[in-house]
Amino acid sequence: MKGFHRENQLFSLCGLNCGLCPMHLNKYCPGCGGGEGNQSCKIAKCSLEHDGVEYCFQYSEYPCEKYKHIDDFDSFITHRNRKADLKKAKEYRIKAP
Repeated sequence: MKGFHRENQLFSLCGLNCGLCPMHLNKYCPGCGGGEGNQSCKIAKCSLEHDGVEYCFQYSEYPCEKYKHIDDFDSFITHRNRKADLKKAKEYRIKAP
């Protein structure tokens, strides 16, 4: 997405664990903010609209409506624990590399 860049390519702003994803490991997907990234990601667009927060939990209105059912529908393993992983990232104060 034009204008969207992130330092941490292994843990996305929405809590997706890119470090576990076979598409990322095989260099098929650069992750959000890495090169072309996900052009249609609504959460990346939201980040740009809110001063480019590095992780969604840093936004004052988190969790927002986008997170209401974020873990409920996707069976892909890296998508299953986004809420819990963001909670851990906030707790341990994850930093971009």
